[in-house]
Amino acid sequence: ETCGGTGGRKGRAPDKAVREEAEVTAPPLSVGTEVICCFLQGVSYEISYPNQTCKKAPLKTPFRPIEIPPDAKLLGKVVLGTNLAPGMGVLINAWAGAVPVLKGERAKYKLAFTEFGCLPISSQIHVENVGWIFTNFYNLVIGIEDPNEFIPPPSCDKALTNYFLLLLTSP
Repeated sequence: ETCGGTGGRKGRAPDKAVREEAEVTAPPLSVGTEVICCFLQGVSYEISYPNQTCKKAPLKTPFRPIEIPPDAKLLGKVVLGTNLAPGMGVLINAWAGAVPVLKGERAKYKLAFTEFGCLPISSQIHVENVGWIFTNFYNLVIGIEDPNEFIPPPSCDKALTNYFLLLLTSP
């Protein structure tokens, strides 16, 4: 199944928290979905503002920082823009490799990071049984403008209670 969408991503590496906002054009996520992943607590929240719902679920995947893996292979260097005049281009390093995913499978990737500052530009990841996942990075900000963005809204309080009830009543 093919889907597409646009959105934003914010992350806090020290807290291992990620917030993603998306407009998705195919199921299972509804349009206007926001996901907050709290990796240290092992929980994620899927928030739909149009439906005013919040789903809480255990988070079983590890936190993956946006970085160049240590075993990545440098494919080459390119200039994004032009190098004909100062300040008109950005030197980019292109990387490739494979990382483990679930149960011994490996995902192939291609990454582009700036030479200076090592800022992410794009990633292309291929996961078997999923397909290609393309990500482009724009308007990067160092630091977090509002740390409260990683706190689920009050509409998630009920989901939080239900989650703990499930834990308490589980055999």
